[in-house]
Amino acid sequence: MNKNLIFYQLFEHETSTYTYLLGDAKSKEAVLIDPVLETVDRDLQLVNDLGLKLKYVLDTHVHADHVTGAGEIRKRTQAKTAVSADAKVACMDVPLHDGDTLQFGTFEIKALSTPGHTDSCMSYVCEGMAFTGDALLIRGCGRTDFQQGSSHKLFQSVTHQLFTLPPDTVVYPGHDYRGQTKSSVEIEKKFNPRLGGGKTEAEFVKLMSELKLAQPKKIHEAVPANMACGNIKSETVLHPQMVNDIPEITPENLKPHLGQVRLIDVRRPDEYVGELGHIPGAELITQGDALDLFFKTNDKSQEIVFVCRSGGRSGKSTFEARQQGFKNVANMTGGMIRWNELKFPIESNQPHLGDK
Repeated sequence: MNKNLIFYQLFEHETSTYTYLLGDAKSKEAVLIDPVLETVDRDLQLVNDLGLKLKYVLDTHVHADHVTGAGEIRKRTQAKTAVSADAKVACMDVPLHDGDTLQFGTFEIKALSTPGHTDSCMSYVCEGMAFTGDALLIRGCGRTDFQQGSSHKLFQSVTHQLFTLPPDTVVYPGHDYRGQTKSSVEIEKKFNPRLGGGKTEAEFVKLMSELKLAQPKKIHEAVPANMACGNIKSETVLHPQMVNDIPEITPENLKPHLGQVRLIDVRRPDEYVGELGHIPGAELITQGDALDLFFKTNDKSQEIVFVCRSGGRSGKSTFEARQQGFKNVANMTGGMIRWNELKFPIESNQPHLGDK
């Protein structure tokens, strides 16, 4: 290992999760991989003790067994959050693609797309080390039976992306449940009982199909929170500013709370799937009879942000919602034009229709 690379492997006991800190001893820039919300204080204390400045916080995937600390760390340090672009986590700062690299000081960390455990897993390679998340564990691998997982994809990811790394590459997994801390590509390629020893794809797929695993205990809490960068739903998350009697929120302030509030897009269907696209998770309820029915039949205590092309129609909808008794609503200023100018994530698939 390069003598100027600071490296720590940290452990969270409840979910047996490993967090990794890498820093440049000269520039003091650092990255943190897979932080856990409950251990953010510990991690930041170490960062401060070492005199480091976090530049990036990386997640290997949208975790189902714990809530990420990425969003909380971003609040406290101004570090940028990064995860696979395929995860469609709209509040992330840096969407990563296969082969992308991030610099911290004189060091570079490379993203390798390794889907299979979920459809958007990333592994990270730096200075002869591979941080494999749940794609490749020590003598094992992540499950493939939820979050759009695929045994076929995982086999291809491990054999083509990870097992083709130099044999002496040190493997640092996202979890271990038996006290093991590291392995190597050579060892896993030979001895991993699921993927090593010349296993065929058919053998691996059959093995994975026969596993009978319980759902992660925190899945219903963790996945929605992690789609919002680790923000756990509180009583209210919106803090809009009143402008001409209409509560408004900017795209920049909305983005960290995606997954925590309900998004209603009031444009026409052709606009929803048009060139401006729509915010991931936004429901299409066009102004008129459909929106009027929504106001009459939905819970008035829920938090809602209305969206349109430029903010005009959604502002009117926000005003109408308040008149109908909705208390926690806001208009997104600038609409999808501003959202696109900021290069925030969009989708352009067929309409997701809200309650009518």
